[in-house]
Amino acid sequence: MSDKAEKELLDYFKALVVDDKLDQTPPEKFSQNPDFLELDKTIKSLRNPDRKLKEGRAQLESLFQLIPDPVIITTFEEGRLVAYNNAFASFFQKREEKILDKGASISDLYFEIDKRDLLIEELNTKGFCENMEMEIIGDAKKDEPFPCLVSCRVFNVEEEHYILCVIRDTSEIRRLKEEISRISITDKLTQLYNRQKIDEILEIEMDRSERTKRPFAVMLFNIDLLKMVNETYGNQIGDVVLMECANIIKENVRSTDSVGRWNGEEFLILLPETDKNGAKLLAEKLRALIEDYSFTKVGKLTASFGISAYKKDFLPASIVARVDAAMRKAKEKGRNQIEIC
Repeated sequence: MSDKAEKELLDYFKALVVDDKLDQTPPEKFSQNPDFLELDKTIKSLRNPDRKLKEGRAQLESLFQLIPDPVIITTFEEGRLVAYNNAFASFFQKREEKILDKGASISDLYFEIDKRDLLIEELNTKGFCENMEMEIIGDAKKDEPFPCLVSCRVFNVEEEHYILCVIRDTSEIRRLKEEISRISITDKLTQLYNRQKIDEILEIEMDRSERTKRPFAVMLFNIDLLKMVNETYGNQIGDVVLMECANIIKENVRSTDSVGRWNGEEFLILLPETDKNGAKLLAEKLRALIEDYSFTKVGKLTASFGISAYKKDFLPASIVARVDAAMRKAKEKGRNQIEIC
């Protein structure tokens, strides 16, 4: 064999063995040599498993990074962070110095340590857990937890136990549920409680007053001559009046009081721990504020108030009937007044 042919052959096998280029075309002068072909086949068969293993690892790594939810791998015993995907890095980037250090303890991640203990207990028992509700720390500055669903599975590598953990952020789902819940109990125009919710709270407060023997009062008031405002300026201006009136109420009641839009231009206020005299003081304050307020485009308006205290009423309708009668009496007496029944 000439030096040139020998070099060509060595270069070919070097490309196969060292550079892992298994798709090399054999030198033409050796393509018919049975000894060469046998050696070529043997080398490629020996190198292929390594290549497939590398390709498999690369594909797994690619899939790991493509998972849209945050995924981590930790040691089973110490909870040491071994690997994480891009979604995890993005989700927890505000805690990068602490959480994204692969030597960090994953205990730093869990807001509810007792839940992590429960998770480990379940993994010890079953080897996996699915959709466990947990709170995960996501913002080191605010220290505000994210509500999450955590799914984990134990796996072994060379007799070492690891945990693969998928974290699904449910904060947006929670926010939407809270928003739907808020909308379902809120009057769209005034942003006060709607009739259904204020009815529900009324029953609760009546039960509380009955149990504790503490006073409880109800106030109902009506914007005087709002029908005339609608006829003169239009319903849109009438709605503005209702919103402005609602703001006056919200700014001048206690956090323990409950305010709702009852009927059209009527507002119902529930006053726990308040007798009829305390309710009258608030009614007088609201009456004066409304009388002094200059409503958009309309100017000055007044309101008539009815008050009633809880008297061991069997049904909410009983106390509402009394407070409604008191408000109507105030209107009959000339409006812009307060009556107690």
